[in-house]
Amino acid sequence: MSEFLSAKFSSEILREIRTIDLPTHKPTHASAFLVWYSKPTADIKRVAELGSGTGVVAFALSKLYNLYVEGIEVQKELYDLAVQGIKVNDLDDKVTFRNVDVRDIRHHYGAETFDMVVSNLPFHIGKESPDRIRKISRNADYDLLKDFIHGASYLIRNKGTFVFVFSPKILVDMITLLEKHKLIVQRMCFLHGTPEKEAKLVVVRGKKNGGKHLIVDPPQWGV
Repeated sequence: MSEFLSAKFSSEILREIRTIDLPTHKPTHASAFLVWYSKPTADIKRVAELGSGTGVVAFALSKLYNLYVEGIEVQKELYDLAVQGIKVNDLDDKVTFRNVDVRDIRHHYGAETFDMVVSNLPFHIGKESPDRIRKISRNADYDLLKDFIHGASYLIRNKGTFVFVFSPKILVDMITLLEKHKLIVQRMCFLHGTPEKEAKLVVVRGKKNGGKHLIVDPPQWGV
């Protein structure tokens, strides 16, 4: 196990986190996997989450790792629920949400203002959901995916950290896209349902203008 991961992955990492959710939008294994792999190093204090939904990742990062987290969410319905969740989790001074489109980040934030940016990227392989909110949250096209990466690169300070979770089916494209925006993948981990099944998720971690050395952490189970 790597130096920044002290235990194997378990979705129980979100057990103490309370969110106000919709029937079609609830915390997933991807959210838990992202939180687990985002354990900060000592230089990380301020974090931005792109596509923060109802806030489960932001709340968990703040509670578990004592970080200031700012969530950025385009869907007003999810943003409103996340704001309500701040008081539920007693995080008034530690978590903030903004109802902002990632394509408009430059109009709302200065460059390189966060130590780390995380995201459960809105690109999932599979049947498109008929629910409007779930569809926007999970079935983005490559153009929006590029906007997320561009926004992350803009927000992360030089040598700052990024952590993204997504389908392994787009891993090759993602590594290339990230590198074009000076975000260098330095380690990754795959999540399987069981040892006999192919990975359903991959989480990557690296630094802006980081060195090109890649560590593949031991696979995890529990989808």
